[in-house]
Amino acid sequence: MKFEIDNVALNYSGKTILNGVYLKAEKGRITGILGKNGSGKSSLIKIFFGSLKPKNRLIKIDDKPFLKPLYRSGKAKYLPQHPLLPENIKVAAAFELFKAEWQHFME
Repeated sequence: MKFEIDNVALNYSGKTILNGVYLKAEKGRITGILGKNGSGKSSLIKIFFGSLKPKNRLIKIDDKPFLKPLYRSGKAKYLPQHPLLPENIKVAAAFELFKAEWQHFME
């Protein structure tokens, strides 16, 4: 599997954080994102996953455009240091995303 994100643009409070970013990651290879604090690394990962909406971006998987958020596809997993899910996701959708059962959780 090949994952690409291209032409990423993100602004916060009128300040450009990311502009024209391209990244490719391939199955079986290690891809690193390096940069100083505040350079947009975490924001880029959140854009990949779909929990942060950028001004602009194009995501492709195996050279085909991918329009829905990655967290809903099951094609990628992300375990961040801070809050994991987008603010607008419902509990039922979170359980479905993680293939969890409510009764099992309650036990």
